Amino acid sequence: MKSIVTSLFVTCCLAVSQIAQAHPGHDHSHWMSGFIHLVTILAVGSVILGAVVAFQQHTRRKGSNKED
Repeated sequence: MKSIVTSLFVTCCLAVSQIAQAHPGHDHSHWMSGFIHLVTILAVGSVILGAVVAFQQHTRRKGSNKED
């Protein structure tokens, strides 16, 4: 559990750091910009959803093993 909390903390720090923000040349006026941002948000969301589902399955398996 401690490693999960540590990983989450590091990920949050990287997400809000200035290094992770848009770099020079990030063009919001390009015609594909909106689509690329949408695809990126969907990709990040699917990774988060996959992690939540995997964590729930893991905790369910741990609970069913304790009952045996």
